[in-house]
Amino acid sequence: MLGIPSIVLDPNNDLSRLGDAWPSRPESWSDEDAAKAKAYLACADVVIWTPGVSSGNPISLNLLPDFASIDDADERDQAVDMAWTTLTPFLPGGSVKANRMKGILAGAIRRFAAEGGGQLTDLIALLADLPDGVSQDSNAQRLAGEIADQLHAAVAMNPLLQSVGEPLDPKTLFEGPRGKTRVSVINLGGLASNEARDSFVNRLQMSLFTFIKRNPSPTGRLYVIDEAQNFVPSGAGTACKASAQSLTAQARKYGLGMTFATQAPKGIDNKIVSNCATHVYGRMGSSATIDAIHDMMAAKGGTADDIGRFSRGEFYFSTDGSTRPFKVRTPLCLSWHPPNPPTADEVIQKARSSRG
Repeated sequence: MLGIPSIVLDPNNDLSRLGDAWPSRPESWSDEDAAKAKAYLACADVVIWTPGVSSGNPISLNLLPDFASIDDADERDQAVDMAWTTLTPFLPGGSVKANRMKGILAGAIRRFAAEGGGQLTDLIALLADLPDGVSQDSNAQRLAGEIADQLHAAVAMNPLLQSVGEPLDPKTLFEGPRGKTRVSVINLGGLASNEARDSFVNRLQMSLFTFIKRNPSPTGRLYVIDEAQNFVPSGAGTACKASAQSLTAQARKYGLGMTFATQAPKGIDNKIVSNCATHVYGRMGSSATIDAIHDMMAAKGGTADDIGRFSRGEFYFSTDGSTRPFKVRTPLCLSWHPPNPPTADEVIQKARSSRG
Protein backbone atom coordinates (compact mmCIF):
# COMPACT_ATOMS: atom_id res chain seq x y z
CA MET A 1 0.00 0.00 0.00
CA LEU A 2 3.05 2.27 0.36
CA GLY A 3 4.26 1.27 -3.10
CA ILE A 4 7.14 -0.87 -1.76
CA PRO A 5 7.48 -4.11 -3.76
CA SER A 6 8.58 -7.33 -2.12
CA ILE A 7 10.06 -10.76 -2.73
CA VAL A 8 8.77 -13.34 -0.23
CA LEU A 9 10.23 -16.82 0.28
CA ASP A 10 7.42 -19.30 0.97
CA PRO A 11 8.74 -22.64 2.33
CA ASN A 12 5.42 -23.87 3.76
CA ASN A 13 2.81 -22.79 1.15
CA ASP A 14 0.94 -20.45 3.52
CA LEU A 15 2.35 -17.20 2.09
CA SER A 16 0.94 -18.08 -1.31
CA ARG A 17 -2.33 -16.73 0.15
CA LEU A 18 -1.06 -13.14 0.20
CA GLY A 19 -3.44 -12.34 -2.66
CA ASP A 20 -6.51 -14.01 -1.11
CA ALA A 21 -9.42 -11.96 0.19
CA TRP A 22 -11.18 -12.88 3.42
CA PRO A 23 -14.36 -14.87 2.60
CA SER A 24 -16.21 -12.77 5.20
CA ARG A 25 -15.28 -9.77 7.29
CA PRO A 26 -13.63 -10.70 10.62
CA GLU A 27 -15.62 -9.63 13.67
CA SER A 28 -12.63 -7.83 15.13
CA TRP A 29 -12.18 -5.57 12.11
CA SER A 30 -13.09 -1.92 12.20
CA ASP A 31 -14.41 -0.11 9.14
CA GLU A 32 -10.87 1.21 8.67
CA ASP A 33 -9.46 -2.34 8.60
CA ALA A 34 -12.02 -3.37 6.00
CA ALA A 35 -11.15 -0.35 3.86
CA LYS A 36 -7.45 -1.16 4.11
CA ALA A 37 -8.05 -4.76 3.03
CA LYS A 38 -10.00 -3.55 -0.01
CA ALA A 39 -7.24 -1.07 -0.87
CA TYR A 40 -4.54 -3.73 -0.42
CA LEU A 41 -6.22 -6.18 -2.80
CA ALA A 42 -6.72 -3.38 -5.34
CA CYS A 43 -3.06 -2.27 -5.37
CA ALA A 44 -1.13 -5.52 -4.71
CA ASP A 45 0.08 -7.51 -7.72
CA VAL A 46 0.67 -10.88 -6.05
CA VAL A 47 2.53 -13.27 -8.35
CA ILE A 48 3.42 -16.80 -7.23
CA TRP A 49 6.55 -18.38 -8.70
CA THR A 50 7.20 -22.12 -8.55
CA PRO A 51 10.85 -23.07 -9.12
CA GLY A 52 11.08 -26.76 -9.98
CA VAL A 53 7.39 -27.00 -11.00
CA SER A 54 6.96 -26.42 -14.72
CA SER A 55 3.17 -26.77 -14.51
CA GLY A 56 2.90 -23.73 -12.21
CA ASN A 57 4.82 -20.52 -12.85
CA PRO A 58 8.43 -21.75 -13.19
CA ILE A 59 11.49 -19.59 -12.91
CA SER A 60 14.99 -20.27 -14.22
CA LEU A 61 18.26 -19.65 -12.47
CA ASN A 62 21.55 -17.96 -13.10
CA LEU A 63 24.29 -19.55 -11.04
CA LEU A 64 26.60 -16.54 -11.21
CA PRO A 65 26.40 -12.94 -10.02
CA ASP A 66 26.30 -10.11 -12.54
CA PHE A 67 30.00 -9.26 -12.25
CA ALA A 68 29.76 -6.56 -14.92
CA SER A 69 27.62 -4.44 -12.58
CA ILE A 70 30.18 -4.42 -9.74
CA ASP A 71 32.84 -1.70 -9.75
CA ASP A 72 34.03 -1.88 -6.14
CA ALA A 73 36.92 -4.34 -5.66
CA ASP A 74 35.80 -5.49 -2.20
CA GLU A 75 32.26 -6.11 -3.39
CA ARG A 76 33.58 -8.00 -6.41
CA ASP A 77 35.59 -10.22 -4.05
CA GLN A 78 32.37 -10.91 -2.09
CA ALA A 79 30.58 -11.84 -5.31
CA VAL A 80 33.48 -14.12 -6.31
CA ASP A 81 33.22 -15.87 -2.93
CA MET A 82 29.47 -16.34 -3.41
CA ALA A 83 29.97 -17.81 -6.90
CA TRP A 84 32.70 -20.16 -5.62
CA THR A 85 30.42 -21.31 -2.76
CA THR A 86 27.69 -21.99 -5.32
CA LEU A 87 29.84 -24.08 -7.66
CA THR A 88 32.10 -26.09 -5.34
CA PRO A 89 29.31 -28.55 -4.33
CA PHE A 90 29.36 -29.77 -7.93
CA LEU A 91 33.00 -30.85 -7.57
CA PRO A 92 33.96 -34.20 -6.00
CA GLY A 93 34.74 -34.73 -2.28
CA GLY A 94 37.51 -33.53 -0.01
CA SER A 95 40.57 -35.27 -1.43
CA VAL A 96 43.85 -33.50 -2.19
CA LYS A 97 42.90 -33.45 -5.87
CA ALA A 98 39.47 -31.99 -5.05
CA ASN A 99 41.08 -29.21 -3.01
CA ARG A 100 43.40 -28.42 -5.92
CA MET A 101 40.41 -28.25 -8.24
CA LYS A 102 38.62 -25.89 -5.87
CA GLY A 103 41.68 -23.63 -5.82
CA ILE A 104 41.82 -23.58 -9.61
CA LEU A 105 38.09 -22.83 -9.75
CA ALA A 106 38.60 -19.86 -7.40
CA GLY A 107 41.31 -18.46 -9.65
CA ALA A 108 39.18 -18.99 -12.74
CA ILE A 109 36.20 -17.17 -11.20
CA ARG A 110 38.43 -14.25 -10.23
CA ARG A 111 39.71 -13.98 -13.82
CA PHE A 112 36.18 -14.41 -15.14
CA ALA A 113 34.88 -11.62 -12.88
CA ALA A 114 37.75 -9.28 -13.79
CA GLU A 115 36.87 -9.70 -17.47
CA GLY A 116 33.21 -8.81 -16.92
CA GLY A 117 31.71 -12.23 -16.20
CA GLY A 118 28.83 -13.74 -18.15
CA GLN A 119 26.82 -16.95 -18.04
CA LEU A 120 27.85 -20.32 -16.61
CA THR A 121 28.55 -21.56 -20.14
CA ASP A 122 31.10 -18.75 -20.52
CA LEU A 123 32.87 -19.76 -17.31
CA ILE A 124 32.91 -23.40 -18.40
CA ALA A 125 34.49 -22.33 -21.69
CA LEU A 126 37.18 -20.43 -19.79
CA LEU A 127 37.90 -23.51 -17.69
CA ALA A 128 38.06 -25.75 -20.75
CA ASP A 129 40.74 -23.51 -22.24
CA LEU A 130 42.32 -22.07 -19.10
CA PRO A 131 44.30 -18.86 -19.77
CA ASP A 132 47.87 -18.54 -18.59
CA GLY A 133 48.36 -17.08 -15.13
CA VAL A 134 45.05 -18.17 -13.64
CA SER A 135 46.64 -20.83 -11.43
CA GLN A 136 50.14 -21.85 -10.34
CA ASP A 137 49.14 -25.52 -10.11
CA SER A 138 51.44 -27.66 -12.26
CA ASN A 139 48.44 -29.52 -13.72
CA ALA A 140 46.10 -26.54 -13.89
CA GLN A 141 45.10 -27.05 -17.53
CA ARG A 142 44.13 -30.70 -17.07
CA LEU A 143 42.32 -30.16 -13.77
CA ALA A 144 40.45 -27.13 -15.15
CA GLY A 145 39.26 -29.33 -18.02
CA GLU A 146 37.93 -31.84 -15.48
CA ILE A 147 36.12 -29.04 -13.63
CA ALA A 148 34.51 -27.99 -16.91
CA ASP A 149 33.38 -31.58 -17.49
CA GLN A 150 31.95 -31.79 -13.95
CA LEU A 151 29.95 -28.61 -14.47
CA HIS A 152 28.69 -29.80 -17.86
CA ALA A 153 27.48 -33.00 -16.17
CA ALA A 154 25.82 -31.06 -13.35
CA VAL A 155 23.86 -28.95 -15.82
CA ALA A 156 22.79 -32.06 -17.74
CA MET A 157 21.55 -33.85 -14.61
CA ASN A 158 19.96 -30.96 -12.71
CA PRO A 159 16.96 -29.30 -14.39
CA LEU A 160 17.17 -26.39 -11.94
CA LEU A 161 20.47 -25.40 -13.57
CA GLN A 162 18.86 -25.21 -16.99
CA SER A 163 16.96 -22.25 -18.39
CA VAL A 164 13.30 -23.22 -17.90
CA GLY A 165 10.72 -20.52 -17.18
CA GLU A 166 11.00 -16.82 -16.49
CA PRO A 167 14.63 -15.70 -16.06
CA LEU A 168 15.47 -14.90 -12.46
CA ASP A 169 15.61 -11.13 -12.91
CA PRO A 170 15.03 -9.11 -9.75
CA LYS A 171 13.55 -6.34 -11.88
CA THR A 172 10.79 -8.76 -12.97
CA LEU A 173 10.33 -9.91 -9.38
CA PHE A 174 10.00 -6.34 -8.12
CA GLU A 175 8.18 -4.72 -11.04
CA GLY A 176 5.16 -5.86 -13.01
CA PRO A 177 3.34 -4.52 -16.06
CA ARG A 178 0.06 -3.84 -14.29
CA GLY A 179 0.83 -0.57 -12.55
CA LYS A 180 0.41 -2.16 -9.12
CA THR A 181 2.83 -2.96 -6.29
CA ARG A 182 4.35 -6.34 -7.03
CA VAL A 183 4.52 -9.01 -4.34
CA SER A 184 6.55 -11.92 -5.70
CA VAL A 185 5.91 -15.04 -3.63
CA ILE A 186 8.54 -17.68 -4.41
CA ASN A 187 7.09 -21.01 -3.35
CA LEU A 188 9.84 -23.50 -2.52
CA GLY A 189 7.62 -26.58 -2.31
CA GLY A 190 8.72 -27.87 -5.73
CA LEU A 191 12.37 -28.15 -4.67
CA ALA A 192 12.71 -31.75 -3.55
CA SER A 193 15.64 -31.44 -1.15
CA ASN A 194 17.14 -28.97 1.29
CA GLU A 195 20.18 -28.77 -0.96
CA ALA A 196 18.07 -27.75 -3.98
CA ARG A 197 16.18 -25.23 -1.88
CA ASP A 198 19.33 -23.67 -0.42
CA SER A 199 21.00 -23.57 -3.85
CA PHE A 200 18.03 -21.72 -5.32
CA VAL A 201 17.92 -19.20 -2.46
CA ASN A 202 21.66 -18.66 -2.80
CA ARG A 203 21.28 -17.77 -6.46
CA LEU A 204 18.40 -15.47 -5.72
CA GLN A 205 20.47 -13.64 -3.12
CA MET A 206 23.46 -13.35 -5.47
CA SER A 207 21.17 -11.80 -8.07
CA LEU A 208 19.79 -9.36 -5.49
CA PHE A 209 23.33 -8.50 -4.33
CA THR A 210 24.34 -7.24 -7.76
CA PHE A 211 20.91 -5.87 -8.79
CA ILE A 212 20.54 -3.47 -5.86
CA LYS A 213 23.99 -2.01 -6.50
CA ARG A 214 23.13 -1.24 -10.09
CA ASN A 215 19.56 -0.17 -9.24
CA PRO A 216 19.43 1.43 -5.78
CA SER A 217 15.90 2.36 -4.69
CA PRO A 218 15.13 5.71 -3.04
CA THR A 219 11.64 4.48 -2.08
CA GLY A 220 12.55 1.01 -0.85
CA ARG A 221 12.12 -2.68 -1.65
CA LEU A 222 11.63 -5.65 0.69
CA TYR A 223 13.00 -9.21 0.84
CA VAL A 224 11.25 -11.57 3.29
CA ILE A 225 12.68 -14.91 4.44
CA ASP A 226 10.22 -17.13 6.29
CA GLU A 227 11.57 -20.00 8.44
CA ALA A 228 14.84 -18.09 8.43
CA GLN A 229 16.57 -20.50 10.82
CA ASN A 230 16.72 -23.04 7.97
CA PHE A 231 18.55 -20.67 5.61
CA VAL A 232 20.85 -18.72 7.95
CA PRO A 233 21.29 -21.07 10.93
CA SER A 234 23.55 -20.30 13.86
CA GLY A 235 26.71 -22.35 13.82
CA ALA A 236 26.12 -24.60 10.83
CA GLY A 237 26.49 -23.43 7.26
CA THR A 238 24.16 -23.72 4.28
CA ALA A 239 24.67 -23.02 0.59
CA CYS A 240 22.81 -19.72 0.99
CA LYS A 241 24.13 -18.50 4.35
CA ALA A 242 27.19 -16.62 3.07
CA SER A 243 25.22 -14.78 0.38
CA ALA A 244 22.55 -13.86 2.96
CA GLN A 245 25.23 -12.41 5.26
CA SER A 246 26.73 -10.40 2.40
CA LEU A 247 23.32 -9.15 1.33
CA THR A 248 22.36 -8.21 4.89
CA ALA A 249 25.54 -6.18 5.31
CA GLN A 250 24.96 -4.21 2.09
CA ALA A 251 21.19 -4.09 1.57
CA ARG A 252 20.20 -1.11 3.69
CA LYS A 253 22.33 1.47 1.90
CA TYR A 254 20.85 0.44 -1.47
CA GLY A 255 17.23 0.65 -0.34
CA LEU A 256 16.52 -3.04 0.30
CA GLY A 257 14.85 -3.95 3.57
CA MET A 258 15.10 -7.52 4.83
CA THR A 259 12.77 -9.43 7.14
CA PHE A 260 13.79 -12.69 8.85
CA ALA A 261 10.82 -14.56 10.33
CA THR A 262 11.32 -17.52 12.67
CA GLN A 263 9.88 -19.43 15.60
CA ALA A 264 13.41 -20.29 16.73
CA PRO A 265 15.18 -16.95 17.32
CA LYS A 266 18.32 -18.55 18.76
CA GLY A 267 18.54 -20.62 15.59
CA ILE A 268 19.47 -17.63 13.42
CA ASP A 269 23.07 -16.61 12.85
CA ASN A 270 24.18 -13.85 15.23
CA LYS A 271 25.59 -11.71 12.41
CA ILE A 272 22.14 -11.61 10.86
CA VAL A 273 20.42 -10.75 14.14
CA SER A 274 22.90 -7.97 14.93
CA ASN A 275 22.20 -6.35 11.55
CA CYS A 276 18.44 -6.25 12.20
CA ALA A 277 17.46 -2.83 13.56
CA THR A 278 13.85 -3.79 14.26
CA HIS A 279 12.71 -6.77 16.33
CA VAL A 280 9.13 -8.01 16.75
CA TYR A 281 8.42 -10.76 19.30
CA GLY A 282 5.14 -12.70 19.34
CA ARG A 283 3.77 -15.46 21.53
CA MET A 284 6.13 -18.36 22.18
CA GLY A 285 5.13 -21.79 23.44
CA SER A 286 8.21 -23.75 24.50
CA SER A 287 10.15 -22.84 27.63
CA ALA A 288 13.44 -22.94 25.74
CA THR A 289 12.20 -20.41 23.18
CA ILE A 290 10.74 -18.19 25.89
CA ASP A 291 14.10 -18.24 27.68
CA ALA A 292 15.82 -17.24 24.44
CA ILE A 293 13.43 -14.30 24.02
CA HIS A 294 14.07 -13.28 27.63
CA ASP A 295 17.80 -13.07 26.87
CA MET A 296 17.29 -11.12 23.64
CA MET A 297 14.93 -8.62 25.23
CA ALA A 298 17.13 -8.21 28.30
CA ALA A 299 19.95 -7.16 25.96
CA LYS A 300 17.62 -4.40 24.73
CA GLY A 301 16.63 -3.29 28.24
CA GLY A 302 13.29 -5.06 28.46
CA THR A 303 11.59 -8.11 29.91
CA ALA A 304 9.23 -10.70 28.45
CA ASP A 305 7.62 -12.39 31.45
CA ASP A 306 4.21 -12.51 29.79
CA ILE A 307 5.17 -13.46 26.23
CA GLY A 308 3.96 -17.03 26.71
CA ARG A 309 0.48 -15.68 27.51
CA PHE A 310 0.10 -13.29 24.58
CA SER A 311 -3.13 -13.40 22.59
CA ARG A 312 -3.32 -13.22 18.81
CA GLY A 313 -2.07 -9.87 17.51
CA GLU A 314 0.03 -8.96 20.59
CA PHE A 315 3.75 -8.32 20.16
CA TYR A 316 6.74 -6.71 21.75
CA PHE A 317 8.33 -4.21 19.37
CA SER A 318 11.81 -2.67 19.37
CA THR A 319 13.58 -0.52 16.80
CA ASP A 320 16.23 2.21 16.50
CA GLY A 321 15.48 4.90 19.05
CA SER A 322 13.51 2.63 21.38
CA THR A 323 14.81 2.73 24.93
CA ARG A 324 13.38 -0.76 25.44
CA PRO A 325 10.87 -3.10 23.73
CA PHE A 326 7.23 -2.08 24.19
CA LYS A 327 3.90 -3.77 23.54
CA VAL A 328 1.85 -3.24 20.39
CA ARG A 329 -1.41 -4.73 19.17
CA THR A 330 -1.98 -5.31 15.48
CA PRO A 331 -5.12 -6.12 13.46
CA LEU A 332 -5.48 -9.37 11.54
CA CYS A 333 -3.74 -9.69 8.17
CA LEU A 334 -5.42 -7.91 5.28
CA SER A 335 -5.14 -11.14 3.28
CA TRP A 336 -6.82 -14.39 4.36
CA HIS A 337 -4.73 -17.01 6.17
CA PRO A 338 -6.83 -19.88 7.59
CA PRO A 339 -5.24 -22.45 9.94
CA ASN A 340 -4.24 -24.84 7.15
CA PRO A 341 -2.02 -23.81 4.21
CA PRO A 342 -3.09 -24.58 0.65
CA THR A 343 -2.12 -27.93 -0.85
CA ALA A 344 0.62 -28.24 -3.46
CA ASP A 345 -2.01 -28.51 -6.20
CA GLU A 346 -3.75 -25.38 -4.94
CA VAL A 347 -0.46 -23.49 -4.97
CA ILE A 348 0.11 -24.55 -8.58
CA GLN A 349 -3.36 -23.32 -9.53
CA LYS A 350 -2.71 -19.99 -7.80
CA ALA A 351 0.63 -19.70 -9.60
CA ARG A 352 -0.98 -20.33 -12.98
CA SER A 353 -3.66 -17.72 -12.42
CA SER A 354 -1.20 -15.13 -11.10
CA ARG A 355 1.04 -15.23 -14.17
CA GLY A 356 -1.63 -14.08 -16.58
